[in-house]
Amino acid sequence: MKVRDADTKTSHSTLLTPHLFRVLVGVTAPAFVVLACRWLLRGGGLLCLFYELTGLYCPGCGSGRAAIALLHGRVLEALSHNALFFLLGVPCGTLLVWEYLRFVFPGLGLKKIELPVWTARLALGMIAVFWLLRNLPGFELLAP
Repeated sequence: MKVRDADTKTSHSTLLTPHLFRVLVGVTAPAFVVLACRWLLRGGGLLCLFYELTGLYCPGCGSGRAAIALLHGRVLEALSHNALFFLLGVPCGTLLVWEYLRFVFPGLGLKKIELPVWTARLALGMIAVFWLLRNLPGFELLAP
């Protein structure tokens, strides 16, 4: 006769251990980046629903073309498509890569980058000003 006690029962139902989760992120994140780059390099574009509905440029309009230009090494062209993508996207992308490496490879000993609150406020302010200016007459240079 078998007796099962709820206190002594071991649960092996957790399939996603922290180590397995790191492996999953470590494989899928680079695969996603590679597929996104291939899609962009083959001429994949992004449709802006805000522009389609309003006729105004959102802060992200031109980001797809800017990303393609950066992938081809054309920095000035990327800047002309969406200066904000270039100015905020590159530092944010670098931070994402840093956090990816920190998460997937904890043995590297990379320190967590803690940004002060004012950096988020500054970024949001830059986005708002850029959004406003690129839709005003006289600032056509900021349009994609």
